[in-house]
Amino acid sequence: MSDKRNCSVFTTIFLFTLIALFLTGLASAETVIGFSPAQLSVQENEEFTLAITIETDTNVSGAELELSYDPSLVNIASITEGDFFKQGGMNTIFSRGNIDNELGTVSGIYSVIMGDDMLLAPGNFATITLSSKGVAGITYIEMKNVIITNSTGASLPVTINNAKVIIGDVETSTANEETTQSQQSGQNTIIPLVFAIMCLYFVKRK
Repeated sequence: MSDKRNCSVFTTIFLFTLIALFLTGLASAETVIGFSPAQLSVQENEEFTLAITIETDTNVSGAELELSYDPSLVNIASITEGDFFKQGGMNTIFSRGNIDNELGTVSGIYSVIMGDDMLLAPGNFATITLSSKGVAGITYIEMKNVIITNSTGASLPVTINNAKVIIGDVETSTANEETTQSQQSGQNTIIPLVFAIMCLYFVKRK
């Protein structure tokens, strides 16, 4: 009888621990990286800019990412550092990356604070200068392999909001498609919750 009671107590503690971990995961910090504006209409052969913005409620120390786009519709002329990681007068190391307008990719974009991580206000990570070509169409400017870290090197879960650029005259139904969004996270919190609820149900039935 004592063994059963001890087992029940242990199981209950275990279940509450799982639930607490799940709730902690729900309340964990959120980091969002996206473009401003998220959708832009331009004419053929026009130069324009997009800002990459970051908003987070936890300390961060650096970010890196890659870009992809349709090179038949746009070219990237330059990428310059924003002020997001320079808040508080911090020094940074910044790389604009390797721009390849033939493939429509940019690799190796990053910025790192030279010091401890900080809780930063929403801001501009980088500004991209692009130019449209003489062809009407729609291209998504997408971020890939996004990594945002704190000073321990831990990668934070991040929501990515990509941009859509409408060039020239295109059909309205096509232009109204939603911009793409994706999430990167190394944690799955749904499975532990389901397991905890099932175990709690069977413990109460005994």
